[in-house]
Amino acid sequence: MADQMPRSLRAFTSALERGRLAHAILVYGDHPPALESACLDLAGQLLNTKDAAHHPDFFALRPGGKARLIKVDALRELLRKIQLTASAGARKVAVVYEADRMFAATANAFLKTLEEPPAGTTLFLLTTHPNKLLPTIRSRCFNLRLPAASAPLTDADWLSWREDYAKWLDKLSSGEKSKTSDLVLAAYGLGARFEGILNRLSEAAWEKKKTELPEGLDDDEISAAQTGIHKGLRSGLLVEIEQASRDFALGQPADPSLPARAAKLSRAVADLEKISGLLEVNLKEDAALEYFLLRSLRHWTAKN
Repeated sequence: MADQMPRSLRAFTSALERGRLAHAILVYGDHPPALESACLDLAGQLLNTKDAAHHPDFFALRPGGKARLIKVDALRELLRKIQLTASAGARKVAVVYEADRMFAATANAFLKTLEEPPAGTTLFLLTTHPNKLLPTIRSRCFNLRLPAASAPLTDADWLSWREDYAKWLDKLSSGEKSKTSDLVLAAYGLGARFEGILNRLSEAAWEKKKTELPEGLDDDEISAAQTGIHKGLRSGLLVEIEQASRDFALGQPADPSLPARAAKLSRAVADLEKISGLLEVNLKEDAALEYFLLRSLRHWTAKN
């Protein structure tokens, strides 16, 4: 329904209908799969197809290599392709996945393209970290922010994990005479289960996604796409942990301990944001979640 469409997407559709669409569109938000899905839908509107990813006038650039960076040579190859005449219509679409992974030289080369865009071409930049892009790039794009739209996971193991996490928080804050060693062991158990669930869900999602990838991707691009799937799921799970923490802390408004719980929640959320940043620089997931859980143990068992 049109009235259920996010305002940013309605603005895109309106601009397209009026023939005033920007030549560069920055699509950003917290959930990479949602960004890609929205981008492909928008690209389909531009190319008049239901399968934009396999259209001859659709081009994509993904991070590559172990460092998962977008190198200037790869960008120049993309620019060479979009300078050519469209094969099947009047428009071309190019998508830069994880645009914040550009080298400085790549970003500067891309900026020159934004200053002199190829005729009939719409450029999409996808990112979960828009502030890492050059301000001059952001200012030359139509900024399209997508709210987190992913539904909570219904995986049985994950639902069980969330339930056990809530029980663990309850033990931490209830003043029960639980042994600290038992609470620590439970934290390590939650951490190990989290990693196992994430890896299983990631592998299943990749098995589905890899059949949808366009032909011609090299090994580095395929590896980067698989990593993107994993990161997207990980981000979603961390968001659900934050929500579970909020539900626990704020679920009983009449509780006289609510102000103290809210303060502890604030510290726990800050720790979640910290590990999210550390994971971006390749901190191991099991170590990151163990850090968060052990910090949570300290927060929730404190008297104030």
